[in-house]
Formats: sequence, structure tokens, C-alpha cells
Amino acid sequence: MSIEMPSTQDGDIGTLPAPSLSDRSAPQPVAHGAALQSVFNGMSRYKTLYSQLFDTWQDVVGSHDREPGVVATLDHGALEWLDEPAAGRDWVIQITSSRWKGGTGTGDSYSAYYKYDLVLKEQDEDGDLHDTRGKSCSLRVIPQLGKLNYQDGSDIEYQYGEGTLVRCTTTWADGPDEIEARMFDVLEAVLDVDRDRLLADQHPDSRRIQKAEAHHRFAIGWKRQVIDAIDKTRELIAFGGMTEIEASHERQREGYLEAVLDADRWHLLGFGRTSYSIELKCYQAPGWADMDASEPGRHPKLEASFGGTKGDRALPHADEWDDVMSTLRSVVSAHLDWAGVGREQLVADDYQPGPGVPEYEYPHPVGRRQQLRERYEAVSTQVYREALKVNTTAVYDILSVIATEYGASYDLLEERTGLARSTIRHHVARLQETGVVDKVGNPVLVVFPSITVLDEAKEILRMIYPDDVVDDRKERAEDRRERREERDDPDDQDDRDQEDVDDDSDRDRSSWEYFRDLRALGPDQLATALEDGHIDYDHVRIRTDPYDWLS
Repeated sequence: MSIEMPSTQDGDIGTLPAPSLSDRSAPQPVAHGAALQSVFNGMSRYKTLYSQLFDTWQDVVGSHDREPGVVATLDHGALEWLDEPAAGRDWVIQITSSRWKGGTGTGDSYSAYYKYDLVLKEQDEDGDLHDTRGKSCSLRVIPQLGKLNYQDGSDIEYQYGEGTLVRCTTTWADGPDEIEARMFDVLEAVLDVDRDRLLADQHPDSRRIQKAEAHHRFAIGWKRQVIDAIDKTRELIAFGGMTEIEASHERQREGYLEAVLDADRWHLLGFGRTSYSIELKCYQAPGWADMDASEPGRHPKLEASFGGTKGDRALPHADEWDDVMSTLRSVVSAHLDWAGVGREQLVADDYQPGPGVPEYEYPHPVGRRQQLRERYEAVSTQVYREALKVNTTAVYDILSVIATEYGASYDLLEERTGLARSTIRHHVARLQETGVVDKVGNPVLVVFPSITVLDEAKEILRMIYPDDVVDDRKERAEDRRERREERDDPDDQDDRDQEDVDDDSDRDRSSWEYFRDLRALGPDQLATALEDGHIDYDHVRIRTDPYDWLS
């Protein structure tokens, strides 16, 4: 069996050129769900917002067993963002509570504090509460009090100081000002506060985006093409490390979700580089199959949403709203373009005009997906070379663990390969320089740069050592550990034994093996490797004196 890989110069897989962008006009994707948070540090009438809300809950509800309670009625005539409620109903604010992570005391004496949810509801004449239709608004109010601690007694650190954290989640809002206006409307209706005081108490840097979405609803006949466009993007930009970067592809026959991709590498396709991940999904309403063709809910949506930050990165500030939405809209428009969905395929509903949405310009990546494919083909070639390193199976074992586990931490690599941590770091750093692997997250997870490379690497590793099994790798790992223990140097910088020596380090001798002893190479593989430049002709010798016909 031969291994045919693209030929490149040794150690050079090329660099990804700057993306080629073309300004294009398209129907502007519509903003949908949104959420913003703020911390209010000041005291209104000598009490925090949280303390005031606790008092209100005590007066109206008084017991968790009596929830939910109604703490305010809203006048839709005075609030332009509210439509008229259903006949015989009023707009009200419902309050519920749930345990928060902080409290007072420790151990058996620990007493948890509660967070409170204020949710817009419709209430009928009998007092029954009903969910809203289309438009929604809810606030989560969380204590940020210095006297609180975790149950084990450790301190709670507040990023924006003490006071009250309020998160407002709503739909069909066009920006942070509109979201905050709704937040203030609800707080004013429930508590004895005014807008000027809220603005004065608001920590300016705490105004952070929690959620942002942009979408188009399109005709159901184009669903397969849109899903295919998502699949192709997923294949190119999703990490091999599924536990660190959520890259999933779901098919739910009974549910509404058709395809979803959550990743933070969209810049590889030419979209703006972000400090947060973006989720792109195609979905339909529950029960869509039973809906009439004339009902908008029967048709799917393509939606890009802000998917949160990784690690300790800060959420985007409210002032970055336009940039966030611009990126989300570009992702939606580009994928609809790749799927062939135009204005005439868009579908209107009660909250957006579909084909009647305004036109906008966005930067469209041109030829980027083909560039990525070519780059990953070159990386695959480098995987082949690295796994065939002379005199060592160390790199092969590292790559095998990464491929098998869909990404591996240094701890896992140390456990599975038996190599010293310093040796693993050295190889990973070198592999990262050549583009074979990437490092993500904290703690570090070593992954292949895409699902495409991951799949290619698995196949290459199987072809190089077809008879290698898990027990063989375990045995090699144990041998390495035993050799280090015999040297009484578990942190040996180089693991300089015959198997683990670094092929790129300086050596004062060359090493040769009989062809019959090379497990990685058969006659067909040798011919292909020579032809493609994976093995230098000067590194192959044949004894000719017994064979006159070779002279």
C-alpha cells in the first residue's frame, strides 16, 4: 500500500495569505435576541438595588413556596417597545428566586443568598400568567455584596466593585441603548428608583454584552444547501480539540436544530478577528413539519450569535455593539451567499419583513475556503514527515494521542507517551511552528488545526504503523519511564536515548537501519516517499555486488 501526499519543501507548509475581501451588497440580517449587563455601585436611599428588591420580594411573596409573584403592572401606552397585550390581559412583571453561589457563614452555618428574576408576562382576568408572544424581556438581579463568601469561606471577587449586578435579556432590540432603556423601565416600575439615579450609580466599564444575534429566515427548500455551507465551514475552521472549542454537528430528527457550529477561528475564513466565539446555526420551530406552508414558522432560520468568551477574556463592551453585530451579520450573509440564497428566498414573519429588509454592504471573503484546503493539505504532508522521524517514535506517539483523544493536555501526553514534560513541550513547540498542531485554552490543549487535518492525520498514522495498537504504545511509554528512572532523572531535558532523541538536534553521527527492520516502510511506501521527496535519494543505499544485473 502506498502513501501519496502532496509534495512541499521540507519544513515549509506555506503561510496563509491575508484574506481577499470583496465589498458586497446583501439584505441585512435582522437583530433578534440580545442581553446586556451592568453593575450599579451606588446606594439608592441607603440601600442597594438588590436590597430594595429583596424587600419588595418579602412584601409581595415572602416565601419561596409562594412563587411566582407579581411585583408591577406595565402601561404599554407609556412604553413604546411594548405592543398591546392580548384582549383581557395586562403586562406584568413576575418575580422568582433561586439560590446564588454566595452567602454568609460556612459549613453547616452557611446561609445562601438568592438571585431574583424579573420576567415580562401577560396576566389574564383570573390572575393566571402567560408567556409573551414574540417580544420578551427579563432581568436577573444578583448581589455583589462585600460581606458574602463561598460556602467554604473563601472570598468572592467582584470585577466591577460592590453593589448589584443586573442582566437584561430581551428580543427585537436594535442596540445597547434600547436594551438599557428596557432595563431601566422595569427597574423603575418595580423599585423606588429613577433613571438619573440609575445612570449615576452605573459602573461605566461594567456595561458588557452578554448576548447578540443576527439572522435571516429563508425558504425551506434551501435548507439542505445552507446546512452544506455550514458543514464545509466546520470542516475547515473547527478545532480537533472538542473539549476546549465546542465544535459540534448535530442532526436531530425529532428536534428543531439542524446544524450548529461554535468556534472562535472565524478570522481564518476572512471574517473579523474576535476575542469571543461565534455560533452559527440553522434551526426551525418545534412542530414545523405540521405547519402549513404559509406559516413563517415552517421555514428555517440561519442565525449567528455571540457565543461568549473563553477563559479570562472580558465580555465585549456595550460600545462594541456595532462591531459585534457587523461580524455576526457578515457570517450570516456570507453563508447564505455560499448556499445560493438570495433576497427572493427570504421569508417574512410578524417581526421582520424578510425580502423587504434594507440592503447593506459587508466584506465577503473570496477564495478563502480553497486557500484553507490547500494549506491543510500541506499540513497533512508535514504530519506524514513528522510521524516518520528517523530513530524515534516519540513524535508519532504524541501525534497519535492528539488524534485519538481529539486534543490532549500536557498531562495526558506525559501519561500516554512516557516522555518527559520538557521533551513534550519541545516537540509541541516545533510542531506548532510548522503548523501541524495548535495550542488552545488555559490549561493548554494541543489540537490539530482543523477537523480536516485531524481526519487526515488519523489516516496517515494508521498507514504508517498499520500494526501498532494501544498496548504497543503503552509498552513504549512504560519503557521510557523506566529508562528515566534508571538514570534517576525524571525531568531529563532531552530524553537522550536511542528512541527519543530529537531528530532536529545536533548529532555527531548518522544512524542506519536494515530495510527489513523498518516497520514504517514497505517497498511501495519507499518508492512513493522517494518520488515525492519525503526521503532524500542520498539517504538510501543498496548493496550491488551480489547482483550483476544492477551494475
